Formats: sequence, C-alpha cells, structure tokens
Amino acid sequence: IGNPLSAIAGLVELVEDGDLEPEEQREFLSRIRKETERINRIIRDLLDFARAEPSDVDADGSADVVEVVEEAVRLIGPQTDLRLVTLERRFEDDCPRARGSASRLAQVVLNLLLNAADAIGGEGTIVLTVAHEGDSVRLIVEDTGPGIPEAIRDHIFEPFVTSKPTGEGTGLGLAVCHTLVEQMGGTLEAENPPGGGARFTVRLRVA
Repeated sequence: IGNPLSAIAGLVELVEDGDLEPEEQREFLSRIRKETERINRIIRDLLDFARAEPSDVDADGSADVVEVVEEAVRLIGPQTDLRLVTLERRFEDDCPRARGSASRLAQVVLNLLLNAADAIGGEGTIVLTVAHEGDSVRLIVEDTGPGIPEAIRDHIFEPFVTSKPTGEGTGLGLAVCHTLVEQMGGTLEAENPPGGGARFTVRLRVA
C-alpha cells in the first residue's frame, strides 16, 4: 500500500505546484485515481494472501508486459528519491502478451522496482528486461545494489522476511508478489548475479 501512496503523494505535490498545463494536470489526476483503485486491489490481495486461498485473477486475461512495465516507470518517475536512478530498458520487439491480470502484474512490477531503488539507496542503475523465451514471457528486474543477504536468500519470498531496518518494511511485499505471480500460473525467482546486485525474474506463460 505504501508504494501507490508514495506515488500519489508525489503526484499531488506536482499538481499543487500549479505549474502544469491543463492536459498534464488531467493526466496526473487520472494516475492518482488509478493508484487509489490499486490500493483497493492490494488490500483484497493481502486478504487473499492471509487466507491462503487463490482468488479470481482473470485466468483467461492477458497483459502486455512491456506496457505494464512502462506504466510502472512513468508512475515512479515523479518521486524525488528516484531522480538519481538510471532505468535501463531492454525490451524485445514484438514480445507476445502474457497470461494473467495486467493490474496485478503492475503491482508486482512496482514492488520490484521500488525494492530495487531502495537497494541502491536511490542512486544507481536498474535494468528492466522483457523477452520471449519458449512458451513464456520473461521479465527481469536487476539492480546494482549490494545483493540479497546470504542469511535470507533462501527465504526471501516468505512472509515477514526483510533486510530493511525494523519499522521500514513489513516483509510482505515480495511474499505477496510471489503469490500473485503463482496465481497467474508463473514463477518468480531471486538471485545474486555474478556481477553483483540482485536479480528478480518473473516468468509468465504466453497468452
């Protein structure tokens, strides 16, 4: 919930400055509305996770992964603590759509992006890769931070596991992401690549 709330706060600040053209203001207000709707969806996702029951995640739906990632990048762009972050895009041309809910995939992408930004302390590089791989679409979020601590690497997707200081994270974000991806019939994996940093890989079936 903190992710979209932070985005809303940043967008409201830009609107309050009063320097926007009418069209820009309408766009920002529309994005604020979308994020309030996302908060409502997140709450339902958390309840689903707490009940340990699969929910209706639009099993027959599909998502344009590149479009979802681009929207997530546009959303976090106005946040002041991300202005020194370089976002490198590596998108395969004509990548097929993936099975699953676009809105829930967006929450996964936002969470992975903001976690990566936290890991690099708001200054560094995040590489976003979307590619077609056999019968799946692969999304990779990779950062230049210190990597996943060895002590929690094997438990990173378990509830309440976090490397953040006490009071700065619930340890539910990655657990919820893992549950959402699995409910869409995909997989979510985490690793520390040889070159350093952390890498999270989402694989979803081609629609």
